[in-house]
Amino acid sequence: MIECVADLGRDLKRRPNFVRPFLLACATRSPKYASTAISCLQRLVVTNGLAQETLKDVLDVLRDCSSLGLDVQLKILQALPSLLQNYASQLSGDLLATALHICFLLLASKTAVISNTAAATLQQLVVSVLGKVVLEDDLAADSDFVAEVPIEDGMISVRSAALDAYQLLNDLCLLTEGSKPQFLYPTSFSSNFGLELIESMLSNHAETICSHPEQTQILRARLMPFIIRIISERAAFSTTVRVMRLLPMIFGNMLSVLATECEMVLGLLNHMLDPDAAVLWKRVLCMEVFRGIHAEPALVRSIYAHFDEQEGKRDIIRNHLAIMVRLAAERPSIIGLGQQSSVPVLSSQAYEDMEEQAALQAEEVAGTIGVAMTLRSSAAPGISVHGSNMRVSCIEQLDKSDSPPIPPSYLYSLVLTCMNSFSEGLARFLLPFSIPIEVRNKRKPRQPKEGEQQSSEPADGADSATASRKSRLLRDPSTTSSKLPVNPLTLENNVLYSQICTSASMIEICWPALLAAYSTFFHAALDSENYHSLVRSFQKFSQVAGLLRLSTPRDAFLTTLGKNSVPPAVVSAFAIANLTAHTADRQGLPRQSHGLYNSETNQSPLPSAVSDKARSSLELSASSLSMRNLLCLRALLNLGIALGPVLQSAWSIILETLQQADLVITHVSLQRRATHNGQTTPTPGSDYTSFGDVGVEISAVKIAATRMFESCRDLPDEAFLDIVSSLKGLLRDLRPNDNIESTKHSTSTQRPSSHRRTTSTAGAVNGLSQDSRLNDFVLENLAKLIEDNSSRLLEKPSNANGWDIILGALIDVISTQGLHADLRLKAATTIGDLVSITTGSGIPEALRDHVRNQGLAALSMEVESLYKNDSMDSKASRACEVDIHNLALDCLRSALEQYGDSLLDGWEHVFAIIATAFGDLSPPMAEGFSKSQPPQNLPIVIVAKSPRLTRSAFGSLQLISSDFLSSVPPTCILRLLMSIYSFSCQRDDFNISLTSTTLFWNVSDHIWQGVETLLLKDPVLGVDFGRSLGVFEDVEPERATSSVIWLRLLLLLVEVSVDERPEIRHSALHTIFRILEASGESLEPSDWIVCQQIITLGLLVRNETAYQECMVSDTPSRRAEASTWNETAVMILDDISSVLRHRLQEMVGLVDFQTVWKSFGVNLENLLQRRSLSISTALYTAIEKILSKGEKADILPCARLAWDIWRNGNPVEHTDPPGKKSDNQPALLAYVKCLSRIYHLLDSVIDSEGILSILNQLLLCATNSTPTAYRSDIDSMTSLQIQIVNSLRLFRTDLTGTANALIISMSSFITLAYSRDTTVSDQTGPTFVALSKAVMGLLQDFVDEHVDDESIYLDDSLAEAIRALTRPINLKYSWLIESKDPLPWKKGTTTVVNILVKIIPKLQVFQVRDSDKSLIWREALNSCIAIITTGVLDNTTVSAPSTDQEFDTDAFKKLDSVFVPAFGSTLVTDKLRRDFSEALFRYSIIHEPHPDDLPQPDQDLLECLGSTHIGRTQDLPPSPRSGMGYVLLDKLFDLVAEHDGSPERVRLAQAAAPYLVLRVGIVLKAYILNQPLRGRMPQPKSQQQEMLYVLNKLANLQSEPKAIPDAPGVVSEHKKHLYRIYSLVTRALGVARRNEEMQKALTKIIQTVSADFGV
Repeated sequence: MIECVADLGRDLKRRPNFVRPFLLACATRSPKYASTAISCLQRLVVTNGLAQETLKDVLDVLRDCSSLGLDVQLKILQALPSLLQNYASQLSGDLLATALHICFLLLASKTAVISNTAAATLQQLVVSVLGKVVLEDDLAADSDFVAEVPIEDGMISVRSAALDAYQLLNDLCLLTEGSKPQFLYPTSFSSNFGLELIESMLSNHAETICSHPEQTQILRARLMPFIIRIISERAAFSTTVRVMRLLPMIFGNMLSVLATECEMVLGLLNHMLDPDAAVLWKRVLCMEVFRGIHAEPALVRSIYAHFDEQEGKRDIIRNHLAIMVRLAAERPSIIGLGQQSSVPVLSSQAYEDMEEQAALQAEEVAGTIGVAMTLRSSAAPGISVHGSNMRVSCIEQLDKSDSPPIPPSYLYSLVLTCMNSFSEGLARFLLPFSIPIEVRNKRKPRQPKEGEQQSSEPADGADSATASRKSRLLRDPSTTSSKLPVNPLTLENNVLYSQICTSASMIEICWPALLAAYSTFFHAALDSENYHSLVRSFQKFSQVAGLLRLSTPRDAFLTTLGKNSVPPAVVSAFAIANLTAHTADRQGLPRQSHGLYNSETNQSPLPSAVSDKARSSLELSASSLSMRNLLCLRALLNLGIALGPVLQSAWSIILETLQQADLVITHVSLQRRATHNGQTTPTPGSDYTSFGDVGVEISAVKIAATRMFESCRDLPDEAFLDIVSSLKGLLRDLRPNDNIESTKHSTSTQRPSSHRRTTSTAGAVNGLSQDSRLNDFVLENLAKLIEDNSSRLLEKPSNANGWDIILGALIDVISTQGLHADLRLKAATTIGDLVSITTGSGIPEALRDHVRNQGLAALSMEVESLYKNDSMDSKASRACEVDIHNLALDCLRSALEQYGDSLLDGWEHVFAIIATAFGDLSPPMAEGFSKSQPPQNLPIVIVAKSPRLTRSAFGSLQLISSDFLSSVPPTCILRLLMSIYSFSCQRDDFNISLTSTTLFWNVSDHIWQGVETLLLKDPVLGVDFGRSLGVFEDVEPERATSSVIWLRLLLLLVEVSVDERPEIRHSALHTIFRILEASGESLEPSDWIVCQQIITLGLLVRNETAYQECMVSDTPSRRAEASTWNETAVMILDDISSVLRHRLQEMVGLVDFQTVWKSFGVNLENLLQRRSLSISTALYTAIEKILSKGEKADILPCARLAWDIWRNGNPVEHTDPPGKKSDNQPALLAYVKCLSRIYHLLDSVIDSEGILSILNQLLLCATNSTPTAYRSDIDSMTSLQIQIVNSLRLFRTDLTGTANALIISMSSFITLAYSRDTTVSDQTGPTFVALSKAVMGLLQDFVDEHVDDESIYLDDSLAEAIRALTRPINLKYSWLIESKDPLPWKKGTTTVVNILVKIIPKLQVFQVRDSDKSLIWREALNSCIAIITTGVLDNTTVSAPSTDQEFDTDAFKKLDSVFVPAFGSTLVTDKLRRDFSEALFRYSIIHEPHPDDLPQPDQDLLECLGSTHIGRTQDLPPSPRSGMGYVLLDKLFDLVAEHDGSPERVRLAQAAAPYLVLRVGIVLKAYILNQPLRGRMPQPKSQQQEMLYVLNKLANLQSEPKAIPDAPGVVSEHKKHLYRIYSLVTRALGVARRNEEMQKALTKIIQTVSADFGV
C-alpha cells in the first residue's frame, strides 16, 4: 500500500496541471469549495505529489484563503508542516517568506485556537530554518554560495539555507524592535512574540548561530543593544522577562564571541541589584539570571577568566559577591537577623519548622532561639523553602503582563542560593584534583564524577555508626595510605591547570566578601533545608581552601564555623555554671558524663552544698547548643576528616571547639536528667532520645567525631603528632606520682597550639580547667587514637609514633589518686587497649618480643601503681581498685588469647595470677588433698575478693582449659584441676560453676592424647580401684601418672554431682558420661567394671540417698527439692544406658558383671518406688537401649532381670510431680517399647500365661493413657497406640490359647472407641478411633492367617470379635466423631464381611452349631442386620448418602453368597432362619405401613392382612435406603423361589415364605384402603412404582412347592403364594378402575391364578 501511494505521488508530481482545479476552487474564495480544495492540496503535500513549479501558486492560494472560515484556516495550518517537511529544499527565499507570512496572518486571528496553532507552527518553521542550516553545513561541499552578507569586519559569502536564516533572524530582530522587515512581508508583530521566536532559535541552535559570523553579527548589532535598552529602561514586566530568558543562553554559548556586550550586560545586571536602581521584580529577575549562572560552575570560571582576571575589564564576579554582601544585610528584619540562627516559624512551612522550634524550646536548648520566637512579628521574617520561594520563578512566568506577588524574602533566598552554588561549584571542580594518583588507580574501573572524591561528608548527611564500623573493618591499618592530598595548584601539566588557577584566584580574592555574606546568613532566620545548604556550601568552600594550602581563608572559615558551633554567649554562660562544678571536683564528688562521650558512673552534676535557689538560677542562666550549632559542629568535624593531613596547627581550632561542645552538652544533659527524674542524681544512659531532634543531632555529632578520629590512622607521622600533642595539652591540673617513671615522656613531644579561642572563651576555659570532663574528653579520644593507629604504634619508634606521649598521659591520670574514680578507670581501660595491640599476630617477628615486653611492662606499671599506696582504704577507693584489678585480669586474658599457644615458661605465674581473684589458699589444697579431711566433705578453702574478679579470672582459666592445654606442662595439670574444681564449687557466680564442670572434659581429652590405654590398677595408687580421693594423698605432682590424674578428675566430678544446685550437678553428670563415652575404646573391660562400680552405681546410690533425705525432711521447701533429684536420676539413667549399650557385650562375660548388674537392678527397683513418670520413662528407655545391643544368648540373664522389673512396674498409676495428674504417654510408650525388646530376647521363655499378662498390661496402658497435647487420635494413632499395635504382632500363636487370647484382646481394643457415650462429642481423653481401625485390619489379617486353626472356633473368641466389629456398624449414623475415610463403620463392615466370608465355610467344616455355647452364628446374623440397617430405630429419619447405601448393598451381596447355603444347613436353628427372614422383610419395606398392617405379638403372622382400618391419604416418603429395600425384597423372592430343591433351600424357603406373603399383602392392603380416599388423585409415584414392582415379581415367581402348605382346590405347584393373596388382588382390581397400568398388572395375576388353579 505504501509503495502504491509513493508511486502515485511520483506520478502526480509529473503532472503540474493536476492541481489547477484545486487552485481555481480556492480562487473562488468560497469557504465550501476552498475547504475541499485545501484538503486535497494537503493530501497532495503529504504524498509529495505537488510539482515544484506549483509551489508558489499553492502558497499564494493558501495565503489568499487565510482570511476565510475557521475550518479553512485550520486546514491551512495542517498543510504547512507537511509542506516544510516534504519540500524543505525548495521552500526558501520568497517561498519561505510566503509561508511565514501565512503564519503571521493567521497569528493575528482573534480565534484563540487559530492564533495559538499559528504561533506553534511559526516557531516550528523558524526552528526548521536553522535545522536546514545544520544540514547544509554538514554537506557544505555539495552546495554553492549564493550571496554575500555583512559582518563586523567586512563581508562573508553564505549558502542558500544560511542566507534564509540570516534574513529571518535579522527581520525578527527588526520586528522585535518595531522596525520594518527586509525579508519578510510587513505585518503586525508583538515584541514579546519576537523575543520568544528568538529564544526558540537560541535554545535549539545556539551552536549553529555561534558558528556563523553573519548571525552573531546580527546579535551583536541588533539583539544585544535591544537587550541593554530593555534592562536599562523601565520596560514592561512581560518584555523584561523574555529578555532575561535570553541571557543565560547568550552567556553560556557566546561569551567569547560577544565578550564586550556580555560584559556590559553583566555589569548592568550587577548594577540593577542596587535597591535604588530598579524595582523589586527587576532585581529579582537579575538575581534569577545570576542563579542560573552560578548553577554552571564552568560558566562562573569563564566569566571570571574573561573579565575579573583581565586588566581593564570589570570585576564581574568580585563585584557580584560584594553586592551580595550588601544584599544580605540590606534589610535585617526581612531575614530575621539576630544573635544566632533561628527558624521562621510563621512561614508557610509552619508545621514542619514549628515542630523543630517547639522541640528546641521544650528541651530548654539555646535561649536565643526562644528570644527569636518571642520577638518575631506576624510578618514572619526569615528565609524558608515554602515561605521565601515562588512556586513559579519570575523568569518563567511568560503568561503574566505584570509582575506577580513576590515574597519579601525571595530576593535574599536567591542570594543564599547563589552563594551556595558558587561554593559547591568550586568544590565540584577542584576536589577531584586533590586525590593522589595511587588512590585514583585503586578506584578504577569506576570513573569518579566531578567533585565526588575526597569530599568531606555533607553536614546534613546521614552519618551511620554501622558504616563507620564497616569502614574500620575494611581498612587495613598496615596498608593505609599516608599520602597527603594533592594541591591542585601543583598540577601544572594538567590540561585544566588554567581553570585551577582561576578557581584558586577566585577563592583568594573573593573569600572575604563570601565570608561576610555567610556570617550574615549564619545569624538569620532560616528553615532547616536552607540552613543545611548554607552549612554544606560553607564546609565545601573551607575544604577547597585547605586543599589549596590557603591557610588564611581556611583558618578564617574554620574559626567562623567553630564560633557558630559553640557560640561565645553559650561558652560565657557555661563558665558561670562551671564555678560550682569546679567546686564539686575539688570536693571529690563524682560527675556523670552525658556529653559526646559517656561513662558508666551515675552521680550528681552539682554539689549538694549548692542551695536550690542558686541551682535554679544557675540552670536558667546556662545556655546549651541548638540543633544548628550541632550541625555546624558536625561540619567542622567533617572538615577535620577531609583536611587532617594538612591542618597542622589548625587542629587546635577543631579539638577545642569539640571539647567546649562536649562540656556544654554534658552540663545541660545533667540538668535535664536531674530535673526530669525529680532528683539531683540523674539516671544513667548514653542516648539522647529525651532531647528529641536535638538528641538525634547530638548522636550524629558523636558519630562524626568518631569518624574524624578514625581518619587519623591515615595521617602522616608529623600530622599524627600534631593531633596527639593537641590532645595531651588539654589535660588539666594532674599531679603525677613521682615514682612512675613513664611520666618522663609526658611532655617530650607536645606541640604548642596557636589557635586557641582566647578572646571569647579564655575565661570559660580557665573556669573549666578543674572539671573532670576535660580529662575525660582527652582519655576518650586517646583511646580512639590507640585503637585506630595500632600499626603506627607498633612499627614506628616510640618517639615518633606517639607511644611515649600517650602512655605518659595515661600513667599520670591513673597515678593521681585525687582524681575521680571514673577517670582512673578510663585511664586503666585505655592502658588495656594500649597493651592489647601488642598481642596481635601481625607483628613482625623481629619486633614481637620487644613489643610484648613493652606491653607487659605497661600492665605491670599499672598494677604496681594500684597497690603501692595503702593509704586509701575507703569503700570508693576499694571499689576503684577492684575495677582496675579487674581490667588487669581482662588484659591477661586478652594476652593469653593472642599468644597463649606459644607460651612455654611462666605457667606457674599464670595460675598464680588467676589465684589472685581469691584469698590465700591453704597449703594442703595448694599441693594436694588434706589427709585429715574426708573425701566427701572437701572444704572450699577459697575466699573471693570480689565476684567481678572471680569472673575475670575464670575467663583466663577457661581459655587455658579450652585452647592452650597442650602448652601446660604435666606438673601443672593437678593445679589446673584444683582451680577448675574451685570455680565449680564457688557460689558467687552460678554460670561460672556451670561452665567449670565442662572444663573437666577438656582436661580429660588432653590426658588421653597420645595414650593408648590407662591401667586403673596402677602401682602408684597402691590399690586396685580408686574408691576415694584418699588414694592420692601421698602422690606428688612429679609422680602423678595419667591414670592418677584421670581418676582424680572423675572423682572430683562425682563430688560436684552432689551439689545442691541442680544445674551444676546435671552439668557434672553430663561431663562424666561424656568422658566415659570418649574413653570407651581405650579402656579394658575390667576397667569398665571399675568405672561402673565407682562412678555409675555410686551416682545412683548417692542420688537415692539425697532423695530420701529430702523426703524425710520436715521442711516443705526441702521436700519440694525431691523433684529436682528425680530430674538428676533421669539424667543418670539416660547417660548410663548410652554407655552400657555399647559396652554390655564386652562386660557380660566377666565374673564381676553379674554382681554389678544385680546391683543395677536393685537401684532400678528403688527408682520405680518413687512412682515418678519421668523416672519410669527414663528407666524403661534405658533398659530398652541397654538390651538393644549384644547377642541374644549372652544377655539372656540381663533380659530376665528386665522382665521381672517390667512385669511388676506398669507406670499407669505413676504421676509427675507426685500426686498430680500429668501426661503419662511418654512413660507408657517407653514401657511398651521396652516390652518389644524383652520379648524378642525371651520369646522362648515367656509362656501363654505371660502373654496373657502382657495383653492385660497393654490394654491397661491404652485405657489409662492421657490424651496427647495438641494432637487428636481420631485420624492417626498416638505413638503409644502405634507401639501397642506393633506389640500385638510379636507374640507366638503356637502356644495353647494364645490365638484366642489375642483375638479377644484385639476385640477389646476395637471396642475402646465405642465404649464412650456416643451422644456427647466433646469428651476429654483419647478417642481410640484410629487405634480401633488399625486393630480391625490387624484382626482381619490374624483371622486370615489362622482361619484353618480349629482352636479359634472352640470358644466365643470369634463371636466376641464379630460383636466388636458390629458395634461401629450399629453406630454408623449416631456416631458424632468425625474422621477421615474409611469411617469406623465402613472399616468395621469391610472387616466383618471379609472375616465372615472366610470363617462361615469353616464353621460348616468344623461343625460349629448355633447354640447357647456357640454364639458365632447369632453374631454373624447380627452383623448382617447391622449392615442392612441405618443403625437407628427409625429407619426413615436418617438422610443417608447414596454411596453409603451402595456400600452396604455390596457388603450384603458379598455376605449373601455364604449366608444362603450356610443358613439352610442343620447347624443353624429354625429360629435363626426365621430371624434372618424377618430381617429381610422388615428392612425391605419402602413405605411405612399402617401399624395395624403389621403382625402384633399375640397374632398369627398373616392374620393382620384380614383386618381393616381407616385409610390414609398423605404422601408417605420412601425410605432413604429404598435401594437396599428392593435388594432385600428381591432376596425374599429369591429365597421363596424354586432352585435345586435341596433340603437347605427348602428350609430357607419355608422360613421366608410367610414373610414374603406378608410383604406383598401390606402393599396390596395399603392400596385397597388408601386409594379410594384419594378420589381421582393418582397414587403417589413411589408407591405406584413399588406396587407394580411387587405385582410383576409376584406374577413371575415360581415358588418352592414345599415352601407353602397345600390349600384345598389348589392344584398349582409353583403358584401357591398367589392363593394366599388372591382376595387382596381381586379387591385391588376393583379399586384400580382408573389406572390402566395397575389394572393390567392385577389382571395378569388373576389370569395366572385362573390358568394354574383351574378356575
